[in-house]
Amino acid sequence: MIFPSIHEALDPARDKAQAILHEGGHKPRIFSRDSFQQFSTNIATVANLIGEEPEILIFAAAQWLVIWLAYLAWTQMLDWIPDYVWNAIQQASREGGKAAFNLLNLALLAWSFFIVCVVSYPIGICTASMVAVHDLRACNEEVTLAKCLTVADRHLGRIWMFTAVDAWVTVKAILDRLPKKYGNRTMADELLYYAWKVATIAVVPALVNGRDFVGAGRDSLTLLRSRPAQSLGLRFGYSAVCWVIGILAYAMSLVVFAKFGHSGHEAHFIYNFYFLMAGPVFVAVGAVSVLVRPFFVLGVAKLYSNTVDVTAEIERDVKTIPSWESGLLSWKSILFLLLLCILLVAVFFPEEIGLTGWIERLARKDLFKL
Repeated sequence: MIFPSIHEALDPARDKAQAILHEGGHKPRIFSRDSFQQFSTNIATVANLIGEEPEILIFAAAQWLVIWLAYLAWTQMLDWIPDYVWNAIQQASREGGKAAFNLLNLALLAWSFFIVCVVSYPIGICTASMVAVHDLRACNEEVTLAKCLTVADRHLGRIWMFTAVDAWVTVKAILDRLPKKYGNRTMADELLYYAWKVATIAVVPALVNGRDFVGAGRDSLTLLRSRPAQSLGLRFGYSAVCWVIGILAYAMSLVVFAKFGHSGHEAHFIYNFYFLMAGPVFVAVGAVSVLVRPFFVLGVAKLYSNTVDVTAEIERDVKTIPSWESGLLSWKSILFLLLLCILLVAVFFPEEIGLTGWIERLARKDLFKL
């Protein structure tokens, strides 16, 4: 399997990062003054870079749009499930039956994983393109959208796979942190999560410059060992800002639901709830994608290039860019984007292609009445 192989390559780096944190007495103190200070030290430099290279904002805005569309696509599956299926599951739960509920949970889990894997491709392109902006400037090359996309596309397969794994780790952590009746998120889980984040802090810049997963993990550990304060401060400061935005978005969702929500007994209640949350999600994702993430990505790229010499790799990639930039995207990327457009049509216009009727017929075969 592809994803287990990525864990095999990067989990040793995570374990070493955890050991380094333990030996150095470092703990993931997210809301500390040092974390905010380390993160804020890059703001002025990166802000000047964004002002000179507005392409960065285009990639950031594209990430915003992609993530929001992914959330809406995820909610569509809830809309596909007929109300009588939810009623049957509710009835089965009251009678002590769990088979139907577990079956639906597995279906939602599979759909969630599929959405994360698909959306990680364009997110990987955008993140790698931001790193490419820094790399092109390091070689005193003119920065254009076409050049950034060309550099990002060189090793996009590995970048996509890592982005999917990292996104799934992040999504699971966010879901585990949400208030629930039976929570099982422990401090050990948080330590393991941040050990992964610290161990993979420089993976994307390393992959953009042609490293494999083992080499990228090794470069991240080099960064952590040589510049622990900057690496940890950048990572924890970014997390702290995201936490603040997430908490504000959660509070906003409670206000929105209190004002516009319903009693919970009308049709499609679950779908309507998550669709109503699209507003707070849109604001939160926009704040992180456009106002925060570029500073983190470019800050890491700068720290990485100052620590690990990748001049030869950058110059090699720049030399391979055609003067007329014909290699804007590989045929694989073009094919993927076409398939993505087809998927979006199927998700958002299911009735027009008969998908809704097919799901209705499937549901009536008593698959959810086990």
